[in-house]
Amino acid sequence: MKKILLLFTLFLLFGCQNILKKTNENVSISCPQVFFSSENNVYIQGDLDSLNLEKIIYKAALNNYSFVKGCFSNNESSYYPLDLLVLVEPINPKDQNINLPIFVILYDKNNNVIDKQYFRIVDNLNYDEETSLYQITDVINKLKIYNKQNIEVDSLTVGFVKIK
Repeated sequence: MKKILLLFTLFLLFGCQNILKKTNENVSISCPQVFFSSENNVYIQGDLDSLNLEKIIYKAALNNYSFVKGCFSNNESSYYPLDLLVLVEPINPKDQNINLPIFVILYDKNNNVIDKQYFRIVDNLNYDEETSLYQITDVINKLKIYNKQNIEVDSLTVGFVKIK
């Protein structure tokens, strides 16, 4: 009886390991081209209705990107971990808080929209205590973009969400 129980336990252990390995196996895939939106590549925080510069807190601009660890896929989804560099220039900061709304649009080979995803980057402005001034800040953030559809992503467009 003990031998049958031991045999049954071993069968379950090895059988489950094979199923788990098949579903979680990541395969490296080519990363899509990345484009910055020409209309939405600058974000201004503050009162935009007024032309008064004193009411603008900071200006952010998309600067560069990289797929540092590459892109990969498994049986469920494709993952595109995009490292994004944003330059933030303080104009009249009230505090150190930076809050940037970002969108990413995924396209297939025929330039059809596959998906739209939204992200929020939260960081702080660099403050120089010696001069008591805020400095231009490099904000680097990883966007965890994923696609659950079985359509290959050919390109991405990244931009700032305009909030009115």
